[in-house]
Amino acid sequence: MTTSTPANLLKSIPCFTNLNPEILKLLLDSVRKRNFAKGEFMLQEGDPCPGLFIIRSGSVKLFRSSPAGDEQIMRVVGAGGCFECAPLFDRGPNPVSAQTIETCKTMFIPSSSFNSLMNDYPQIPLQLVPILTMRLRDFLNTIEDFSFKPVSTRIAKLLLQLGERQDKDQQVSLVMPLTQHNLACIVGCSRQVLNGYLQELVREGIIKIENRRIIVLKSKALLELTYPDL
Repeated sequence: MTTSTPANLLKSIPCFTNLNPEILKLLLDSVRKRNFAKGEFMLQEGDPCPGLFIIRSGSVKLFRSSPAGDEQIMRVVGAGGCFECAPLFDRGPNPVSAQTIETCKTMFIPSSSFNSLMNDYPQIPLQLVPILTMRLRDFLNTIEDFSFKPVSTRIAKLLLQLGERQDKDQQVSLVMPLTQHNLACIVGCSRQVLNGYLQELVREGIIKIENRRIIVLKSKALLELTYPDL
């Protein structure tokens, strides 16, 4: 669902929430609305960063690719989320590619406009620091998971995280439009390995798969699989 207005969407993003009305207006004056079809690339890894994207509706996968064409999904951004912040600071190329998972409506602030505003209003980059710090922590947690945890634990953790984003109830439907291929690319395994473990969770009554949707029946059981030492 599209957030009501560009102004409300901008103010709902944590890094812009505390900016004064004057700066928010200048940011809004720089905004361009851009729409993308399902499967369309918004960014290519290694290319110059065009600017900051804010998702009004839909979802986008941010990923890196190996020379052989394998994908590692770093993050999935849904409505109300934004990217790509890091190149706006170091003027470097895009660290990831961005491709829509479904049709997306976005607000886009070009790099030239955003950099000019950051130079004139140092409050803006200061507001972005906590977001970049949070993402750094997320990446460190991901590295820890890949280094020390088996694939089965990583899958259970992902299902638990996606479920928590949708609902707090015991039975949770994962409604994000992620295919099994997408899920495999997030946890770093083959689709066959992912499917095998999902079927094991089905047999144990922890999840069920219905109409290409994963429904978590026992969130507590997933929590125990994710954090067995708790």
